[in-house]
Amino acid sequence: MFAEGAAEIPIGMVLPFTGATGPYGPDMKKAADLIVKTINDAGGVLGGRKFHLYIEDSESSATASVTATHKLLDVNKVELVGGLWGSPEALAAKPLILAANKVEMVSSAADAITDGDNKGLVYRFQAKSSQWGPAGAKVMTGLNLKKVTIMAQQNPFVVAMIDSFKGEMARRGGTVTDVIMYNPNQASYRAEVEKAFGSEPDGVFCASLLTDFVAIAKEVYRGGYQAKIVGLGTGADADGAFLRSVPPEVAEGIHHLQPGPPLDSVAYKKFVKEMGAPDGTVFLFAGNTHDQVCVTALAMEHAKSSRAEVWAKSIPEVCNPPGEEVDDIVRALEMVRAGKKINFVGAGATVDFNERGDQLNRSFVHQVIRNGRNQIVDIVS
Repeated sequence: MFAEGAAEIPIGMVLPFTGATGPYGPDMKKAADLIVKTINDAGGVLGGRKFHLYIEDSESSATASVTATHKLLDVNKVELVGGLWGSPEALAAKPLILAANKVEMVSSAADAITDGDNKGLVYRFQAKSSQWGPAGAKVMTGLNLKKVTIMAQQNPFVVAMIDSFKGEMARRGGTVTDVIMYNPNQASYRAEVEKAFGSEPDGVFCASLLTDFVAIAKEVYRGGYQAKIVGLGTGADADGAFLRSVPPEVAEGIHHLQPGPPLDSVAYKKFVKEMGAPDGTVFLFAGNTHDQVCVTALAMEHAKSSRAEVWAKSIPEVCNPPGEEVDDIVRALEMVRAGKKINFVGAGATVDFNERGDQLNRSFVHQVIRNGRNQIVDIVS
């Protein structure tokens, strides 16, 4: 055990505050700051050691994320690099984190993040891309859209969901007539929109991020196309940034989905209150950073070590069943210190993991834009 007042434990996060995914960063930071304070105010971990949380801006860029990760590892000497919203960012940072034998926790979807030899140090607090595809197909067919085209940005996150989307559409009696790929940051998407929508499909699955989806939606509206759009929340929501970027008539009727928290769970409702938000607020990613800090604290306490390569082995021990379910971090830490087997339940998800570090039991929130507001349609498993 460490004596009271022993050295702080540095942990870090790379979060988006600028660039295409910038709208997600502030709430992710707020959630992480709040739970660090809760843990520290309750006495910290390992006999009184407090967390020191360092946060860097990913700038929604793989290059900037590498620079930020270098700083966290080399200057701040962190045991965890968390956050990492965005697959290019997480993939670019991964080799650095593994070389340093530290833990990487991501809010990113590309299947490749947990591929290969990760030394048991990589954990995903998000659904894999290949799980997004079937969820999108379920939304499509649930809206009776059977003849569809795919319009998708060329990036690892999106590419990995296409085959699973096509497979689920086929299982549900649908047909994918074409796949139109495009590069991000194009000057115009008119040619791609004409190709995707001009064949008059029932619907178009737009796998896009915010900046390109804003341009695509405006182009669809100008063209007067009638095919229904089902997009990703990363494009058609982005914490309300899409609705602030287009006129109401452009957004009207667009459906979108993305992994979400268990909205009806006690843990999530408590989290919403802790964030100072009204009941029913949907925090799509803030719960992930809350859970990353909680899991880190519990694993360190279970392992009786702050060394990443040691405490990483304890993550399944405190997160997966069997064990007593507990969602309060202070009580959970007390139980671990008492030698009790726990099954921690997070705000963003149940935080159960498979042997690859992929999170299990994720659900997707399906929403539609009506009268300038997002309305929840249903939860897709």
